[in-house]
Amino acid sequence: MTQTNPPISDQSALLPKWRETLSQGLASPNLPSQRRLFEELNPQAEGTPFMEQRRARPQKPASVMIPIIERAEGPQVLFMLRSSEMPSHPGQISFPGGKVHPEDKTRLETALRETEEEIGVTHKEICVLGQLGEHFGGQGYRVTPFIGALSDETRFTPCPREVDRLFEVPLAHLIDLNAHIPEAQEFAGHSYQMFAVRFKNWRIWGLTAGIIHTLALAWREGEKNITEKASL
Repeated sequence: MTQTNPPISDQSALLPKWRETLSQGLASPNLPSQRRLFEELNPQAEGTPFMEQRRARPQKPASVMIPIIERAEGPQVLFMLRSSEMPSHPGQISFPGGKVHPEDKTRLETALRETEEEIGVTHKEICVLGQLGEHFGGQGYRVTPFIGALSDETRFTPCPREVDRLFEVPLAHLIDLNAHIPEAQEFAGHSYQMFAVRFKNWRIWGLTAGIIHTLALAWREGEKNITEKASL
């Protein structure tokens, strides 16, 4: 596959255009309205008891926020390493987010509430650019991801009960589809594949990696749309 995105060494090249490119991509009709990543990457499991058990599991609604920080060196995507003490997804890399509460009027409200609770960033500090389609995960959630732009001056206050640490990955790395590699895993004696993205010592895997893959597709669609408009 030919790489068309700026190399990591040229992250600052994304700064003038990243909001417009993602906004254009999010509006593209070619972007999937939902993704069942397990089914996409594991067609050999179709019709097996393992697949049927996954499909029979109730899917609870949830939302996450993809925070993108406008750093001087280029936009950076913020991730959380969840506390090993958490009852749900302990020690995993994720975005701020969680399940929909009864008082939440919209999925966006869920993402904003969870972002404030987990990393201390209020809705007033986030410019929401749009959302991706629902992503169905292996833990019984259907997750709606939102993309939020944050200022370089944003300060974070991670909840110590839920967050072990925060770290950033250049957007330039994550929008490169070459960085998204299906990796083999095994669960309860069943082998399967899911997307993984590696950066330095970090290995982002599973549903979070799948959401990033859709973000990369949105970027590709945005670039195509901008190029087509410029040629008219």
